[in-house]
Amino acid sequence: MKSSRLATTFLSCFILTTFCLQWWQRAAYPFELWIILVLLGSIAIVGLVADETQTLCAYSCAILLGISLSLVAVARTTHRPSPSTVDWFARGQTVTLSGTIADEPDRRPPAIRYTLSVQSLSESGGVVPKPVSGRVLVTDPTGWPERSYGDIVTARGQLTLPGTINEFRYDRYLSISGITAVMMRAHIESTGENRGTIVFGTLFRLKQRFESRLNRLFPEPHASLAAGLLTGSRRGIPAHLSESFMRSGLTHIVAISGFNITIVIAIVLGALFWLPLRWRLIPAALSIVAFTVFVGASASVVRAAIMGILGLFALTAGRRSNVRLAILWTAFFMLIVNPKHLWYDGSFQLSFAAVIGLSELSPLIKPYLSRVPDVLGVREALEATIAAQLSAMPLGMLLFGNLSLISPIANILVAPAIPLAMLLCALAALTSFLALPLGQLIAYAGWAVLQWIILVAESCARIPFASLHFEHASAILIVLYYIALTTMIIWHQKITVAKP
Repeated sequence: MKSSRLATTFLSCFILTTFCLQWWQRAAYPFELWIILVLLGSIAIVGLVADETQTLCAYSCAILLGISLSLVAVARTTHRPSPSTVDWFARGQTVTLSGTIADEPDRRPPAIRYTLSVQSLSESGGVVPKPVSGRVLVTDPTGWPERSYGDIVTARGQLTLPGTINEFRYDRYLSISGITAVMMRAHIESTGENRGTIVFGTLFRLKQRFESRLNRLFPEPHASLAAGLLTGSRRGIPAHLSESFMRSGLTHIVAISGFNITIVIAIVLGALFWLPLRWRLIPAALSIVAFTVFVGASASVVRAAIMGILGLFALTAGRRSNVRLAILWTAFFMLIVNPKHLWYDGSFQLSFAAVIGLSELSPLIKPYLSRVPDVLGVREALEATIAAQLSAMPLGMLLFGNLSLISPIANILVAPAIPLAMLLCALAALTSFLALPLGQLIAYAGWAVLQWIILVAESCARIPFASLHFEHASAILIVLYYIALTTMIIWHQKITVAKP
């Protein structure tokens, strides 16, 4: 009885149970269910004493523990409206909310969206504010004056529940961040001093200044593309360019995700090919940490950094069983904090699919790329891109209804340009704070690389049948695809083991 197999059983059972509980979310599960789990657990623990039943009971304990922790995690994060929560009053009436801006403002000129952590609520005509809790997404249509993270404000407007927008479950998406109500057109006033933490307040201000500097150095859409590469901000990218990125399968490069960071890691490792492997790991991991801190260390970026470091481990680890356990443990710690990532967060799902592809498919792809020149990490970048695409592509079809057939070629063409563009744009912005003319000079080189990325995206998007759109992708076909992919991986492993 190996401890790794017990851990795999426990973690797999936890993830599978959490996945199934999306159709049975309860703030408190039936008392009878807990009695059954306790009785079965007690029997399994007693059976550990006898040698004949030790193995079976150990696996039973792992299964029951996985189920129990999944139930606890889902119950803890399932929201139930009550008179003490702000969404209880979200019936379309005009109210006044008092609270603190709890996250970085989402600036999309002319409007700005604020995540408001509410402390009190006053109904129309009410005199005494009612103490309530919860988060509300408040939209200021004027965008002026701007408020910052940590500001204490009041927001007046119509409070409603988030709904479905063009078949997109906006309510589920917001629930990942704990937002349960929205105020679309709000009048906002500051009422107190900033109460945000110094660390996050400073990081958000530095990020805003950095993006402002990019806007000064680069024209559009190059400035917005540079911001997307360096900070994950996609707010200023024109609609036609966003469409080109989607059709060419390059949308991931302008969003801070585990998919994007993992591919960049592969390129960095290749660029440091003259160093021993163990020496390349530390600089790559440290660069991810520094990058995460720089762009503000939001929850999505931290998750992407974890996935990136996990992808780094997947690319370089010798034993694949260790990689699988690392992936499962990472999923466990993320989901026990917030199980909704597994249900509603497409970025989370695609990041894990990409990392699993890097771990399991890279050994299959590597022999077919032996003739590709190993210059500046091109071979490793191509291997990482194809492995991640094969693993994440069907899931992307199910989530977004789009399949880019030209994506592998487009990714190969832009992969070497991404780290160069990030380096030049970051260097130009940082240098401009010290000497603006020198920063502008570096920005010219950065513009050329950004122009190449834009040219590739637009050229590939114009190719006939570059992208296929599906109104409703078949979940059954996608499941069959992953079953076939898993079968191929197992078959390859058996052949590898059987070789002398």
